[in-house]
Amino acid sequence: MTKSTRLVQNLILLVFALYALVPVYLVFLAAIRSEADLFSGPLTLSWPINFANFARIWSEAGFATYFMNSVITAVSVTVLVVLTAPLAGFAFAKMNFRGREVLFGLFLAGLVVPAPSVIVALYGNLQALGLIDNRIGVILPQAALLMPFSVFMMRTVMQDVPDELIEAAVMDGASLFKIFLTIVVPVVKPGLMSLGLITFLFAWQEYLLPLVVFQTESLKPLTVGAASLQGRYGVDYGGIAAAGLIAFAPLVVLFLAMQRSFVRGLTAGAVK
Repeated sequence: MTKSTRLVQNLILLVFALYALVPVYLVFLAAIRSEADLFSGPLTLSWPINFANFARIWSEAGFATYFMNSVITAVSVTVLVVLTAPLAGFAFAKMNFRGREVLFGLFLAGLVVPAPSVIVALYGNLQALGLIDNRIGVILPQAALLMPFSVFMMRTVMQDVPDELIEAAVMDGASLFKIFLTIVVPVVKPGLMSLGLITFLFAWQEYLLPLVVFQTESLKPLTVGAASLQGRYGVDYGGIAAAGLIAFAPLVVLFLAMQRSFVRGLTAGAVK
């Protein structure tokens, strides 16, 4: 690669980075300004930085409760998916049983079903089960909606596990569950971490299902709670910007902490 080619690539990457970071910068500016000076010099960074909007929505608007609700829901969905999807992926990738391809096709069919199309029927079922205004009524449907993609991803990752390792363990008398825990899981650990990160991201930003299921204010997550900052006769721009950054921060921290495993997990199965 020549020096000029590398320079062009770096310039292109810089343009895309600015394109992605400028909106974040504008939201940050809105979050640290009062309503009085929100539109005065919209691109300049005021000094000293005022974190009053963050403190106000965290304590007065109840965002501490919303944040914990989001953590509880997202972590529960992630744990449920990570405990079940790899088992299904292992079965579809390494076990031969009648109807395997048909059953896997049914899982794939779930990828093309949009969540809003089933929300009415889902609400009726949850109401019949007494799960309206209940965390379980959000956790279980979210895990189910994420399961088709999760099983598909885990099947692709599990196909990279050498058959020779599994056959050798079977000859040694190991059970399938022990093979899965002691041999398969360590091999596909980056894929499991990627699955956990993706699941957490989708569960964290879910809006429609919590909006429909939760009626009690103390159960609502960040995505639904932020809507309360937009009133009928006015909009709390600074509060909404601060709420967006609060909701965005955990995702950034998780991605930076798991970046290498995330990339390795997504590329698993891409090259044979």
